[in-house]
Amino acid sequence: MVLQELVGQKRAAGYLYSGERIDAQTALRLGLVNEVTENDRLLPRAREIAEEIMKKPRTTRRMTHAIIQRPWRRRLTEDLGYGLAHEQFAARLI
Repeated sequence: MVLQELVGQKRAAGYLYSGERIDAQTALRLGLVNEVTENDRLLPRAREIAEEIMKKPRTTRRMTHAIIQRPWRRRLTEDLGYGLAHEQFAARLI
């Protein structure tokens, strides 16, 4: 469900059917991540991003979060049972 939403149905199907791993550069190209950094820069960069976010007013952060999460929450509640049933079925086949 999530991969389809993020990269499109055909690309998601290709990765899911083939089992091909998505490396960092491919994830960046597909728009799954915003940036790629070296391991030793990971936590400092995460802190930089967090500091920038925390400079915004609290109400702005909360409203932005609510707007971003809304479609995902709706999809989750609509598709959760369907997706879980398929995952359980697939797990039994493996």
